[in-house]
Amino acid sequence: MHIFKNELLLRRIAIMLVVSIALISIVPQVEASFISSDESFSYNMRQQDTATIKKVLEQKLVKQRLKVLGYSEDEVKARIDKLSDNELHRFATQLDALTVGGDALEVLVAILVIVAIIALILFITGKRVVIQ
Repeated sequence: MHIFKNELLLRRIAIMLVVSIALISIVPQVEASFISSDESFSYNMRQQDTATIKKVLEQKLVKQRLKVLGYSEDEVKARIDKLSDNELHRFATQLDALTVGGDALEVLVAILVIVAIIALILFITGKRVVIQ
């Protein structure tokens, strides 16, 4: 009986270690690079920002929303061409941060991890959740 309790304890500790190592090993992706200040708003940067904005404007939902608001494609292109380099870069940066539906995948993974941790704690402590 004493050996069985030790094995059960060791099994629970091993499960907790595996889960904690798996959680610790999740590392966010980070990208960084150096860029000189005189190149930051150069012609190439303006082209990249314009390409980013045009890519977003080509999406079906964006086109429909702009039509509902009363803007034609030519008007939108003309307004984008009138933006300064700084305004264009800020706009493109904000569009890069946007994703359709938000960060639903990250939220879903976070919720699943929290539920798994709670389930593991309940399993280890021998508690049961009863919904009436």
